[in-house]
Amino acid sequence: MEEKTELTGAICISENHLKAELSLEEILLDERLVQGDIWVLKEAFRAVGGLNYRLKAKREYELLIRIAGVYKVRLLNREDGIRFLQQENADEAWIQLKTVMPWEGEMKAEKTAGKEAGEIEEGLKTDCYLLGRYRQELTAMNVFDDAVLGILSLCAQKEALTEYLKKMIAQTDAFYYIYDCTQPVLIYTGCDLCYNILDTFSAQLGNALEKLGQKVMYFNLAKQSFKEISSYVKRRFKAVIGMQTNMFYAKWETGRFVHDDMPGPKYNFLFDHPIMLKNYLDQKPYRLYSLTPDGNYAKFIEKYFESPARFLPPGGEDDFSEANRKDYEVVFLGSYGEGPLENLKFVRKTDRQRGYLVNRYILYMRKYLEKTPEQAFEEVLTSFGRTCSKKELIALFHQERWVITELANYYRNKLIKILLEMGIAVHVFGKTWKECPMQGRPGLIWHPAVYGKDALNVYARAKISLNVMRWHKDGFTERIANAMLQKAAVVTDRTTYLEENFVDGKDIILFDLGHLQEVPNRIKNLLACEEKRKQIAKNGYEKALAAHTWKSRAAKILEMIEEDETNRDFWS
Repeated sequence: MEEKTELTGAICISENHLKAELSLEEILLDERLVQGDIWVLKEAFRAVGGLNYRLKAKREYELLIRIAGVYKVRLLNREDGIRFLQQENADEAWIQLKTVMPWEGEMKAEKTAGKEAGEIEEGLKTDCYLLGRYRQELTAMNVFDDAVLGILSLCAQKEALTEYLKKMIAQTDAFYYIYDCTQPVLIYTGCDLCYNILDTFSAQLGNALEKLGQKVMYFNLAKQSFKEISSYVKRRFKAVIGMQTNMFYAKWETGRFVHDDMPGPKYNFLFDHPIMLKNYLDQKPYRLYSLTPDGNYAKFIEKYFESPARFLPPGGEDDFSEANRKDYEVVFLGSYGEGPLENLKFVRKTDRQRGYLVNRYILYMRKYLEKTPEQAFEEVLTSFGRTCSKKELIALFHQERWVITELANYYRNKLIKILLEMGIAVHVFGKTWKECPMQGRPGLIWHPAVYGKDALNVYARAKISLNVMRWHKDGFTERIANAMLQKAAVVTDRTTYLEENFVDGKDIILFDLGHLQEVPNRIKNLLACEEKRKQIAKNGYEKALAAHTWKSRAAKILEMIEEDETNRDFWS
C-alpha cells in the first residue's frame, strides 16, 4: 500500500454529517458512511487509478476505499462542504461523483424487478471483490470470516455467486482482471532516435492518459539499467506501452521474454514499415500488440508475422501556439534523402540478378503508385516466375527494404525541386538539407533542426505545411495532425485513410505522386486567396482537434485495453 499523505483526497457532503475523518477500515466496514455528494481531488483520483469500470456496481464506494488508503476522506455538512470547496478552488482541482447508493431506495420507477435484482447481484460481486482485495485488512480486524459468512448467506442458492466469491478470495485471474483496471500504465521512454520524436510521443501520450484520470509510470531506458526492470516485473500494470522500442524483445538469461512475466497487455507503436523491423517481429512475446500509423502495416504484420496488430497513428499536440504570425509561406519538416539511384548502382555491381529484380521493383512501384510496397514486390516476383513460401518472400523483401525509404525520398526531392522551379520558396529544417545537392538554390530556405515545441512553433508560423508520406497508402502522421492543430493548411499526398476522413479542398489539400506538376498551382492559389487558405486551415484544425490529438489516441488505447482484457476467458 502507498504511503499515507496528509492531503484531503475526498469529501462527502450531507446535511446530516458531522465533521469527521474516515479511515479505510471504517469505510470498508460500513458503506453507509459515505452518503451524499461526493467530491474527489483530481490528483487523488488519478493517483489511485480512477473509477474501476470493470465493476458494475458500487464503483464510487470502492474508489473511496482506495482513496482512504492514501489520502484523508472527510465527512462535512453542507455549509462546511461548500466553504471547503470554495477554499480549494474546486472547479480546477476537484470533480464531483454523481452516485446513487442502493440503500437510499432511489431506484428509478421504470426499472423492472429483474433489473433491481441484477443490480443487487452486481453489488454482491463488488463485495466479493473487496473481500479478496482487502482480506489482509479484514483479517487484522478479526472480521474476515464473518464477512465471508455474511456474503455466503446472501449468495444462498446462487451457485454462480458462490463460485465468484471463491475466485475473488483466491485471487485468480478473474480477480486480477478487476484489480488491474486501477493499476498504472507503464510507458517506456529514453529513446533519442529521430530527433527525440519517440520520446516526445511517449511524453504526450502519458500526459494525455493522466488528463483522462489514468495513473502513469515511466521507465527511462537511457537512465535506468536493465536490471531495474526486475522490480517492475513484480508489479501489476494495466498495460505497458512503448514507442518502437526493442525492450519488448528483451530476454532473461534463461531465454524467456522479460515481458512474458508481466501479465497485462503490451502495446508497441511501430512507425516504420514492418519489414524494417523483421528481426523483432519474428519474435512473439506474450500479449504484445503492434500499433501502426498505416492500416496496411497492421494487415502486413498479421499476415506475414502472425501477430496481433491494429491501426492507431500518432496524435498531435493540442497546445496551440499564440505566436501565430504566419510569416512562413510553405514549410517542409521532413528530412532529405538521396533516392534509390546510388544503392541501385551498388546492387547492380555486386549481384547482377538481384540488380534486375530491384530495378524492376523500383520501376513497378513508380508505375503503380497506389500499390503497397509488399503488393508491388510480390507482383514483381511473380513476373519473374518465382514462387516463394511466406518465409522466403519475407527474407527477400527484407533484403530490399531500403527501396521503400529511398523511393519516398525520390518523390520528396522531386516535389521540392518542382516548387523551387515554379518560384515557390520552401522552408526546410535540419542537417540533411544543409548538406544536400539542392543547397544554394533560390527559394530553398534552410533552418537548423527543430524538435518538440519548436516544431509546433514552425507550424504555427506556416501558411502551408507540405508533407510527403513514407509510402503510406492507408496512413496518417503526426506531422499532419500537428500542422492542422497549429492552423496551417496541409498539402500532402493522398492515402485511403485521408480520403475517408478528410475532404480534399475543404480541410486538406491532397495530391497524387504521379501528378506532382499540379501541386505548384494549388499552392499558389492558396497563397493568393487568403480567405480560402484560412478556411481550409480552420476546418482542418477543428477536425484534428476533435479526432487527432494525443488525448483522442489515449482514449482509444484505453478502449483497446478494455477490449483486449474483456475478451479473455477468466470465468470458466
